[in-house]
Amino acid sequence: MTILWDWNGTLVADVEHVVNMNNLIFSRHGYGTMTAEDYRRLFRHPVHEFYYDLGVSPEDFPQIAKEWNAAYVAGFDCVPLAPHVADALRRFKAAGCRQVIISASQIDQLRAQVKRFPELEDMFDEVIGLDNVYAVSKVHLAQDYLARTGGDPADTVFLGDTTHDAETADGIGCRCYLIEGGHQGRPLLETAKNARIVSSVLTVLDELGC
Repeated sequence: MTILWDWNGTLVADVEHVVNMNNLIFSRHGYGTMTAEDYRRLFRHPVHEFYYDLGVSPEDFPQIAKEWNAAYVAGFDCVPLAPHVADALRRFKAAGCRQVIISASQIDQLRAQVKRFPELEDMFDEVIGLDNVYAVSKVHLAQDYLARTGGDPADTVFLGDTTHDAETADGIGCRCYLIEGGHQGRPLLETAKNARIVSSVLTVLDELGC
């Protein structure tokens, strides 16, 4: 079995850090601030559409995105692993599963962030991200991965925390679990098609028999 992991909000609990960076950078440019509850209610992909929903102009978006990314990376040391993921990774590995991160994060930054956690060492067969900081979509990353490796969608599971993770899973025809507590609240998660919503990754382990 292949386990495809999302990064932000799934393997790492970075919502508080994201909201803090949103408020820092948005206020710098004269835009409003938000609470974590607001964020989980409104966040969506592609990220520029979420920014536009908040009133950010298309003209301001590229600069805000670059400033936000720099601030996020600089403060990433405060971000912990999400609950139970270290145990889940060990159990999947012990069960013989391949594990791959597929993220809309910029690839060099993603790899550096993964290396920050000793618990993640030797857990992943691949770490896959984008070549830019705009977090548009990762569907093509999952499609390319399966095509390149000859992976079987029927033996693949995507674990994420947003409707875009469900879209990514749907794009390759694999099963999807959306874990609560990440970047979108349950009302948004419930709009996803063909995804099972769970409160903990431990439920995934039990249901997959790992």
